[in-house]
Amino acid sequence: MRKIATSTASVLAALLFARLIVMAVSPVFEPSEARYAAISANMARTGDWLVPRFTHRGVYQPFSGKPPLVFQASALACRAIGISPFAVRIAPFASFLILLVSLFVCTKRLNDAKCAWAAVMACSSSVALYASAGFCMTDVPLSCCTTGALLAYALFRERPSLEAPLWAGAALGCGMLVKGPVVLALCGVAVFADLAVNRRWKTLFNVRWLAAIPVFLAISAPWFILMHREDPGFLRYFFINENLLRFLVHDYGDRYGAGRETFRGMATIWAFVVALPWSLLPLKVLRGGWRGRSWIPHDFFLVSSLAVTAFWCLTSRVPLAYLLPIVPLFSVYVARRWSGVVERFFPIAAVLSFIALVATLLFTAAFSNKLPGVDAKPKMRGSSYSYEFYHGPWGKGAPQ
Repeated sequence: MRKIATSTASVLAALLFARLIVMAVSPVFEPSEARYAAISANMARTGDWLVPRFTHRGVYQPFSGKPPLVFQASALACRAIGISPFAVRIAPFASFLILLVSLFVCTKRLNDAKCAWAAVMACSSSVALYASAGFCMTDVPLSCCTTGALLAYALFRERPSLEAPLWAGAALGCGMLVKGPVVLALCGVAVFADLAVNRRWKTLFNVRWLAAIPVFLAISAPWFILMHREDPGFLRYFFINENLLRFLVHDYGDRYGAGRETFRGMATIWAFVVALPWSLLPLKVLRGGWRGRSWIPHDFFLVSSLAVTAFWCLTSRVPLAYLLPIVPLFSVYVARRWSGVVERFFPIAAVLSFIALVATLLFTAAFSNKLPGVDAKPKMRGSSYSYEFYHGPWGKGAPQ
């Protein structure tokens, strides 16, 4: 076991160090990462820690699309070490590290140290999650929060205690401040699927779960109350337009550009892609065929992965990053079933993940404009978030 831990830690350290290097040398990428980076930089410049702001279509305005936790954390890093692409990416990368530590600790308590190391191997070398961990985006922090809440539930279902609901409430509260009520939806469908498949309804009605509610509200509610006072129309736009109508209707009143359209069921393809290369392992089971009713999944981590995927199949607006929360869950399932295979192929998977990351960045750089807006001020009709990130707010109403 000590040999496995030493070799795994060595490869993992090299993998994470390589990601840090890429974080430091890569510019911010238009449009999404540069937009979030500009918001974080503006928060650090102005000292306004309540309202995320950026320049959109020539007007410096509040950004109502996301809560502020990731922006606040990135802004703190900018205050500490200066505004740079590396600084705004520290917070998402730190959430990736927290995710891996949580995964190890909880999986060890649920199984053993060997399974815990295998889960960390599979999660850290999953191509999409590894690549996303070094960008100034909300998807990896959201994955960290959903994983934390569901791991707390998994521990509670095995051994009920007061500690698990408190951790779940804290994780859900942070998730609300990262991306909003989607964290409740993802965790809700995962838990409900487990309760239904495994008939564990008594777990849900345990009175200890009431302890999660005040923790959740204490963390998440203050910011939404303050934002409502700042902008009375914020709550309606955020909860109705951004988090409900966005997934139900084509024209949902988006203030910042059209949502990405695919087709219903695209989530199944994205789920396979984000879990590569480890999503290839279940094909081994499929090749052997199913016998009788043995196909019915009872492993909580497989059930939750399938439930989250099925949830996203209900809408056609599903970017690949929306499926990232299934990666840690699926990694535990893989570790429980194929820990030996994961141990053998982890170094290869780590190298493949890094190669895929570099190839993706080179492809993006080759087929996009060279840092649009950095060298020249953008036109008022459009927005160049990378210009704003490097040079500060520039539109109507921008602070002087």
